[in-house]
Amino acid sequence: MSHRLVFEMMIAERSVRRWIDARSGDSGIGAAGAGVLFHLAAHDDALVGDVSAALCASPSGISGLVSRLEKAGFLVKAPDPVDARAVRLRLTPAGREAVATARGAVRELNAEISDGFTDAELDVVARWLGHITQRLS
Repeated sequence: MSHRLVFEMMIAERSVRRWIDARSGDSGIGAAGAGVLFHLAAHDDALVGDVSAALCASPSGISGLVSRLEKAGFLVKAPDPVDARAVRLRLTPAGREAVATARGAVRELNAEISDGFTDAELDVVARWLGHITQRLS
């Protein structure tokens, strides 16, 4: 059996992004923005570089995304007190509300994409995806 794993994975990733983006409503957050907000919910006051590394994003890509999220009122930027060249990010109350809303959407998405699979099958998928990240990082 010949699997087209790379192709199928790329198509699946685009489908997941479109699903998330379609449910972001007029918030403008989308899949990439939700990733930033989720990271900040777990690591408030994070350095921009740390967020970029955690999301495997380019510095230029994260810069534009952070600016849009700041303009929308979901986060604030502040200079690092130790290193004036570094910038830290903090969620605003609106950002925390957006995280709560996005978590609900992600729960719905997880239920949708795991429907029909056993826990054992999903464990293999999760292990395989982690393997890809580890091998290619």
